[in-house]
Order: sequence, then structure tokens, then C-alpha cells
Amino acid sequence: MSTPEGTRERLILTAEQLFASKGIESVSLREIARTAGQKNVAAMQYHFGDREGLFTAILEFRMSHIDSYRTSLLQACDADGKGEDIAALLRCLVVPLVEHIRQAGLDSHYIEFLARLQVSYPEFLAEASLTRPWQASVKTISARIHAGMSGTDEQRNQRQLMLGVCMIHSVAAFERGLREGRHDLSELESFKENLIAGLCGMVTAQPL
Repeated sequence: MSTPEGTRERLILTAEQLFASKGIESVSLREIARTAGQKNVAAMQYHFGDREGLFTAILEFRMSHIDSYRTSLLQACDADGKGEDIAALLRCLVVPLVEHIRQAGLDSHYIEFLARLQVSYPEFLAEASLTRPWQASVKTISARIHAGMSGTDEQRNQRQLMLGVCMIHSVAAFERGLREGRHDLSELESFKENLIAGLCGMVTAQPL
């Protein structure tokens, strides 16, 4: 017998997969409910309220674990005296996303969902990043990276936005390529190191 908690998780996972594969604007709440085996679309409203409530539920479902991992990486950096090192901070941002793909394999859809959300609902994602407790580590890391950049506040803000977009969309492209057979998990380690190096170059480059 299914439970409300089990139904809610099934709806979250179904929504994540459909949003990632088809695009956020192309998927209705009715389609998500039907694909998840729910005959009544009211189940979506009961569990999430509206589309943004569903987005929040997906983010919380994934980010609560990712934030915990990211926090442990940041604490290790601090213990090693690397809490202000740009490359080490970028590693704290990148590694949890890459490890999500390593663990989920072909079932990984979250990063592409995140990339699509960043394109379709940038204000919503920005607000969630600033206010939700499961984004605490990202806020701390971002503040440290911002402080370590050169240039004006405007230049640093612009570059930090570029950093987030580049990171999420690069990892999403690998995730999609893995499902489509263009990438293999054996490439993941070199991809991770190359992405961190590229982001480090972006952040530390002197403004022209």
C-alpha cells in the first residue's frame, strides 16, 4: 500500500525526469501526475501547491544531501588551512554535483533539471539560493570566492554569475551525454578536474 510520503517522492522523481528530458515549459502538472500513476492531478496540488512549490520540493529533496556533503568538504578545507583557496572552494562546489552523477548513473536527471530551471526561472532559483537552509554552504563558499576575486564589485558579481551558469550547464551536459551514450562514467574524474581548472581560470583571471 502506498503512503503519502511514497507518493510525494514518486511525483518528485517523475517531475525531475520529465523536466530534465522535455524542458520545464513543456511539461504540465497533469502529465507528471499521470506518468507517476496518479489519476487525479489534485495530488500535485495537495503535495506541492503549484509549479514553484514543486520546484522547491525537487531542490530540497536533492540539495539537503548535497549541502551536507558540501559542508563536510568545506570543513575539511578549513581544517587544512585552505578555506580561502579559490581552487579548493571551487572543488567544494563541483564535487558534490559530479558525485551525484557517479552514484545515480543513467538515472541521474537532477543536474539537467537544475540547468533548465536556471534558464526558465532564474529569479526563482536565485531567490532559493539566497534564502533556503539547504543552500547554506553555497552562500558561504560564494562569499569567500567573491572576496578572493579581483576587480570591481560589478565585475566580480558578473563573473560569479558566469561561474554558476558554466558549472551547472557543464555538469548537466555530461549528465545528458551519459544517458545518451556520448559519455562514460570512466570519464567523470578527468571531467571533474578539467571543470575545476577551467572555473578556477575564470575566477582568477585579471579583468581587462
